[in-house]
Amino acid sequence: MNLEDLKNKVTESLPLENLGQLTEDATNKATELGEQATNATENLQDQASGLTENLQDTANELTGGFLDKIKNLFQ
Repeated sequence: MNLEDLKNKVTESLPLENLGQLTEDATNKATELGEQATNATENLQDQASGLTENLQDTANELTGGFLDKIKNLFQ
């Protein structure tokens, strides 16, 4: 079967009166998937920001404790 035969077979098997609805359904699904991807990306960015803040807080606590010990040595 060549490409032209395949094209004809697909065209014959697809009811053209439903093509508009199929296109709309596909567009709606693509939009929905795009929104889900956007939400997932935003959630990942929020989680990454939270983790970064936690790491910075932990680093500050560790550094502050270390500096306090050094200060205490010289008092």
